[in-house]
Amino acid sequence: MASKDHLEQAADWFDRVEELDEHGKQELSLWLTVPEHQLAFTRIATAIGQPDVALAAIELAKQSGTEHGSNTPVAVTTPGRKRRFAGVWYGLAASAAIVMLIVGLGEVNEATKDMPLPVKKAQHSQELTLFTPNASPNSTVLKDGSVVYLSGNSSLEVNHTEILREVRLNKGQAYFDVAHSTERPFVVNVNETKIQVVGTAFDIDKLAHQTVIRVYEGVVRVFADKSLTVIKGEGVVLMDGNWHHTFRIDDKLLPEWRSGWLDVDNQPVDVVAEQLSRYLSKPVRVEGQTGKRIAGRFNLVDADKSLKLLAASDGFTLEERSDIFVLTVSD
Repeated sequence: MASKDHLEQAADWFDRVEELDEHGKQELSLWLTVPEHQLAFTRIATAIGQPDVALAAIELAKQSGTEHGSNTPVAVTTPGRKRRFAGVWYGLAASAAIVMLIVGLGEVNEATKDMPLPVKKAQHSQELTLFTPNASPNSTVLKDGSVVYLSGNSSLEVNHTEILREVRLNKGQAYFDVAHSTERPFVVNVNETKIQVVGTAFDIDKLAHQTVIRVYEGVVRVFADKSLTVIKGEGVVLMDGNWHHTFRIDDKLLPEWRSGWLDVDNQPVDVVAEQLSRYLSKPVRVEGQTGKRIAGRFNLVDADKSLKLLAASDGFTLEERSDIFVLTVSD
């Protein structure tokens, strides 16, 4: 049961939620890791008619709690502060039914304290699975207006609710042009990593042992082994889910693969082979010096020709088998 003190704290948080800076958001997330605080915050938000705010804040708090491993509540006191929504409270009090709701927040009787909170009817929910075969990139407009571009041999699961637009990139590469919605954050899951935005354009390349994120518009938040803020013109590389390095990207509107090219700058040959495989009829397996670094520009529209050009380089040999290409790299 939410105590009166918890309800007062929740009311203060709700009043200031749109004004919080980054430090304030972190404090709210820590405060919301306590179940009693979640209940109080949800009841205040429901009484005001904005339950979605509470659900979104609690979801972010769960992510933050996982990241920091902390369940320590944060004390909140705002002496003498006048709440902006005080008039709303008094307006609601004009209705006897609402009066019972507000007055009874601190003293819920045993018969009703475990009743489920009202759930807003789903109007914008969406669930689907997207998949592209090899050499067949494709684009899809989601129900919220966001556009997803999948590279070849890629798959994505979409699970959008009224409060959270969530997707999971299971394989391959995807470029997201996300429709702006401050009420419904857009979250991409890649293994244990979360990438969160409100409205922006960014690219995620999921490889065997690394994930590369590039931001072409706006700002994204990456939750991996640590929290990262990535702005337009930046990219990050995660190795097995851990931050490896941040880098600058060229001032381009779109990633090169969207135009049918793969730009390689000092990349291990096994990574390049994995990227080329998305546009070939069968995958490429690299043997020998798999970490040898190469550079070049490869045509993805004619990936077979690009692979043969790569194999013509010194120290490379290519063997085509029934179900796979074998690229052997020597010193």
